[in-house]
Amino acid sequence: MHSGVKLIVGIIIFLVGLYWYMPGNIVGSTFEDLKIVVKGLFGLFLIFLGLVVAWIEYEDLKWEAKEKKEQGMKKELPAAKKK
Repeated sequence: MHSGVKLIVGIIIFLVGLYWYMPGNIVGSTFEDLKIVVKGLFGLFLIFLGLVVAWIEYEDLKWEAKEKKEQGMKKELPAAKKK
């Protein structure tokens, strides 16, 4: 599918989603339902976000430790060759 078609389809879906939560639509007012869902999912979102941030930082610490170890080995290697 062409990128322009995907863009138009995405905008249409977005607008239908906005209309869904507008007061006075065909389905009725679903904005209160949306607030209940958001309240219920907010804690799960925070848990997921916290785990992702902690995982990224853990991987970053492992990467830094690996780099320091490799730099230490590179410094020792020329000293060993001179002996």
